[in-house]
Amino acid sequence: MTATAAPTAFALAVPPSWYEVDLHPQTRNGSVAALVRERVAVVPELEPHRAALVHALRSASRTAHSHGAVYCGVLAEGFDTALLTATITVSVVAAPGEVAQVGKHLRPIPSRGPDRPWRVVEEVGLPHIGTVTRTRGVEDVPLPDGAGWVRTALLQTFVPWPGAGQARVALITGGSPALPLAAEMHDLFDAITTTFRFT
Repeated sequence: MTATAAPTAFALAVPPSWYEVDLHPQTRNGSVAALVRERVAVVPELEPHRAALVHALRSASRTAHSHGAVYCGVLAEGFDTALLTATITVSVVAAPGEVAQVGKHLRPIPSRGPDRPWRVVEEVGLPHIGTVTRTRGVEDVPLPDGAGWVRTALLQTFVPWPGAGQARVALITGGSPALPLAAEMHDLFDAITTTFRFT
């Protein structure tokens, strides 16, 4: 019998059109500018949206960092004068009590109308992990520095981090302000989350 080392990192795959952004406050602005410059060089049609892309990616990076994320992937696509955005982040947080019982600390929010927040709590299976707890719905997400909140289509998956020591959870959060596409965004975030695995 051989001992298996506890995982120290994770892997997550986002679609090729997504941006994986730098979260470090001292380097993220320059990294985002370079990232957008490289993408525009490959896809010249993005040129009219360059400033909006830079703003969206910097904002996503800043928000993810303020929420304690260690990874952030961003969808930012321009359509005429509009920009469709979505993010997926991973944070490693302390579990609230028994890591296997995280679902007991999550409460559903009944739907009270088409434009109101709602949340369901469910158990789902991830191919590389097993059964985990997830919330799916529309919620108000606070902005950094108390700048308000934005109503967001949200999918949060709570993955117990194996190993000894303090009970931790890898919290995978997918969010988008595109509420008319909430169901499609939930499906997209689910597809990305299924790629999550420990390394």
